[in-house]
Amino acid sequence: MNSLFIKGTSKTPEIEFTPGNIKISGRSIPEDSLSFYQPVVKWIEEYITLPELSTKVSISIEYINSGSNRFLYNIIKLIEDCYSKGNDVSISWYYEEDDDTIKNLGQDFKALFKVPINLIVIT
Repeated sequence: MNSLFIKGTSKTPEIEFTPGNIKISGRSIPEDSLSFYQPVVKWIEEYITLPELSTKVSISIEYINSGSNRFLYNIIKLIEDCYSKGNDVSISWYYEEDDDTIKNLGQDFKALFKVPINLIVIT
């Protein structure tokens, strides 16, 4: 499985995917969420067909718009599909101590999905 790396910009998050490690970090307010997230979702769809023994997911979003939110939901859903097939998968959700919006989004995802989501405060 190939890696995927997309350098972050002021409007798009940095994507760093290697087998066993999935990292999404930064701001996610792309003008066209579909064209930005399409290769990301495609990579995860391919990855979960034959995942590593253990998969660590790290999500550290500073700011997200509603269009990106939907894609993040879809990404976590794919990761949960992998988890529900018995694979060792965990998600670390990072948020700034005073950022209730990102914290609450993490809590919402934790409530919606069965895959373990660890909420981690950045101090």
